[in-house]
Order: sequence, then structure tokens, then C-alpha cells
Amino acid sequence: MEKQRILDYNTMIKEIERNIIKPIYLIYGEEDYLHKIVLDKLREQFSRQKKLVNYEIFYGEKLDFSRLVNSLQTLPLGVGVQCIVIRELEKIKSPLMQKLISMIDRLSFNYNNLMVLLFSNGKRIPSNFSMEKITKYGAIVSLPKMNASQTRLWIKMRCQEAKTEIDEEAIYYLQRITENDLALISNELEKLFCYLGDSNIKIDKEVLIENIYGIQEGNIFDFVDAVGERKGDKALSLLKMLMDSNEYHPLQILAMLNRQIRLIFQKKLSPNNYKKNKGDKSLPYFVVKKLITQSQRYKMGELKRAFHYLLDAEISLKTGCLLPDIVLEQLVIKIIK
Repeated sequence: MEKQRILDYNTMIKEIERNIIKPIYLIYGEEDYLHKIVLDKLREQFSRQKKLVNYEIFYGEKLDFSRLVNSLQTLPLGVGVQCIVIRELEKIKSPLMQKLISMIDRLSFNYNNLMVLLFSNGKRIPSNFSMEKITKYGAIVSLPKMNASQTRLWIKMRCQEAKTEIDEEAIYYLQRITENDLALISNELEKLFCYLGDSNIKIDKEVLIENIYGIQEGNIFDFVDAVGERKGDKALSLLKMLMDSNEYHPLQILAMLNRQIRLIFQKKLSPNNYKKNKGDKSLPYFVVKKLITQSQRYKMGELKRAFHYLLDAEISLKTGCLLPDIVLEQLVIKIIK
């Protein structure tokens, strides 16, 4: 298959906006939320053109083949375009897949009254799927899971569309809070846009945290930074707020603290490595700079002992030997002392 025949997300969106729309698409990849965006963009474009479109959605696992055949062969009265959407293509069983391929091969795309959208959540194009009709009349679109760097760019683009500014620190923490899940990120951004309205307020860390958690002072990022900076009183105070709020399970707090110590340890190992410390795809430079400063507050031996303390705390939390509040308080004190 020729490489240029496979479109990426940005190319697909640009083509839709320029009204370069083909009658059949095979859209594959793990980023299911991008599948939804592509379909929404097509709906918006048809709406702008005042086209009457009838959408029928089918799912691979429970594909009603008879209804699908009828929908493909019958154009409803008064409708300009019949749009057939087949989701979960990868879940269609082999005998039914062969029937689907044969049926698609028989379709005529010489008229503009039929559109077929085939969605697969697999990492690769389904191996048993015929590409003949798609490569002749349509396009193949790859929508893989976005890495941290790609998601960062997507967030910036989304904010630009909403005419809202967002700084790098807010983007980083938004990705951390949502674990880089695009659907969750989009949901939080929509809430932020509604919260800000027509104001010119820039989305920074404080605005982000306040909008998501309601309180700025008790967020987990300030807590792990306080431990990294060896500010014992502040760390214990923030820990109490976190435990009282019930926003996090004790093991989640432990995992965040473990990650922070691991990042500090990595910077301790390579304090003079400019390439690593400049920032990478997962950590922007302002975070790296903060971690370098925190690493200077610990000796190598102290960080190694911290990993033992973290392991002991995990065992205590999982066995229930002590109350979680006591386990985490003792852990913080041992690391910082």
C-alpha cells in the first residue's frame, strides 16, 4: 500500500473543511475520541452546506447485516445523502466480513448520494479487509493514540479555536490529571471554556486546578512539589487536605509521590546532561527545571532510601496494618527528614 494514501488526523480535518469529501473512508486507530471528532466535523460540514443527510450507525459485534444491505440499497425519500457508519469493524467475524467486503465491492460511488464510513479501533488496518474500492474512490485515515507531545499540540489548537489562551504549565497539569486521555481532556476544556465565558482570562495552573477541584490549596501537584522541595510542614498540611477531601485513594497519592521521587532521582543521575534536561516529549522544560532544583535538595543515598520507604508504605497500605493517614504521614516525614 502506498504511504501517501493514508491520511493523518490533521490532513483529514483540513480536507473536510475544504469540502474535499470522498464517498468512502476506512478510519482506523486506537484514539476513539478522534473517530468521534471526524464524524462530528463531517456533520458540521454537511450542515453548513444545508445538505439533507440520513445517518445510520451499525456496530461490528452486533451487525444486523440484513438492515445494512437495505440501508445501502435504499435512499430515503427527501434525503440528499445516505451516510452509513459502521463502528468496531475489527469485531466483525470472518464469514460476515466476507459478505460485507463483497457488498462494498458491488456498490457504485459514481453518484454523490451515498457515503460509507468504516471505523476500526485496531492499531492496524484489518488484515482481511479488501482495499480495492477504498483506494479507488475513498481514503484510508490513521488515528493512532496520541503521545504527550501530540496531545499538547492538540490542546493548543483546541484553545485557539475557542479563542482562549493556555500556558505550558496548565497544559502539563491537564495532561497529568487526565492521564493524557483525549476524551477527558476535551471534557475538562469544555468546562473551562464555559467557566471563562467571554472573559480574557488566560488558563494557567491556578485556573485549571480551581475549575477541576474547586480548591487550589489542596491539589496533589502542590503536595508532591512540597515533598520534592523538602517543605515538611507544607507537605503534611497538603496531605491532610487531600485525605480529607477523598478526591484520591491513598494508593493514588502514593503512586504520584513515587513518580515524583523517581523523576527527581533521574535528574540526580544526569545533572549535567543538557540534552536530557532541556525537556522531552513528556516533560516540558519548566518541569525539568523544577525537578533539577528539587534534586539538589537530596543526596543520592537519601533518594535510594526513599524508594525503600515507598515500598514499605505500599505494603502497609495494601495489608491494612495501619490507617492510610498514618502510613502516608510517616512516609512523608521519613523522606523529608
